[in-house]
Amino acid sequence: MTDAALRFDRPTGSARIVKAELLEALTQRQPFSGYVRARQAIEFAESGAESPLESVSRLTMRAIECPPPVLQLPHHDRDGFIGYTDFAWPEYGVVAEADGRNKYLDESLRSGRTVEEVVVDEKYREDRLRDLPRKFTRWGWDVANNPLALAEKLRAQGLPVRVRRR
Repeated sequence: MTDAALRFDRPTGSARIVKAELLEALTQRQPFSGYVRARQAIEFAESGAESPLESVSRLTMRAIECPPPVLQLPHHDRDGFIGYTDFAWPEYGVVAEADGRNKYLDESLRSGRTVEEVVVDEKYREDRLRDLPRKFTRWGWDVANNPLALAEKLRAQGLPVRVRRR
């Protein structure tokens, strides 16, 4: 929820609320049970997370001690702007996308395109990203919610991750 509150809106160039405002509101309401956890949640929140799937992925990344990613990094090739990737680790040469079904099935997210057009457009975009000198991976909810699966996927791209056994 904190990611959603801070979400950056590209068309308007602003966020709904800034982290400092959330922290100030929290501080004004203390003391209360859960203050420390609420503060940690706000401090971890990022304005670049564009979906609940991305937020859950980030939480799982933190649990597996993955280096923090850059969110919504823009990419270009010789033909121009390709798009933003959900996650990027420039120092490792890795980019990643976390995509659920809504990207393809929710009519309000398709910009007037058919499901088929969205799939083909995404395939071309992914091809362009894969042609860059970067490693590329993609996952959905099943991996985002599974620390072992996400660790395996990110480790295969060369990222250092660590899964703690409980």
